[in-house]
Amino acid sequence: MPSKTGYIQKQKPNKGRTFEKKWGEPARAIAIRENVAVATIHMRVYNYGSPYQRTSKPSISEQLCGKTLYQLGEELNLHPITVQQRIRAHNNPYISMRGIEKDFSTHQFSKKKGRKNIWLMPEHPCHAEWVEMKAKKDAELKQAKGVKHAEQNNIS
Repeated sequence: MPSKTGYIQKQKPNKGRTFEKKWGEPARAIAIRENVAVATIHMRVYNYGSPYQRTSKPSISEQLCGKTLYQLGEELNLHPITVQQRIRAHNNPYISMRGIEKDFSTHQFSKKKGRKNIWLMPEHPCHAEWVEMKAKKDAELKQAKGVKHAEQNNIS
């Protein structure tokens, strides 16, 4: 029986296909690739405007080097918290407290839970230029590491 107002609601036959039409692939495919729930992909679109952006802004380590704490920890063979403390103390993850080039650690990275990927997915339009810019800055920080150690050795 029709409603009293006479308004008939239109059926939307392709309502489920709008995400795929807009982003070029279904949300389920992105979710499987990222190992997250489909609702997470939809919330990324709602919060950040793109399913390829993982967080609203990069972390401090990503701003400095273009790498997550976990990636820096693997590179330096240190626990991610140690890397974070170096960034807080020296604004450079490559400088240690003792001036030693490499600290030795028994940290097991395979057991560590944390964000292993940077805040932008490779499919994001700004990903390539952001990674290129951060690679240059990371190289500058690595060069500054040697300058800091030279200054520490001259003072002692």
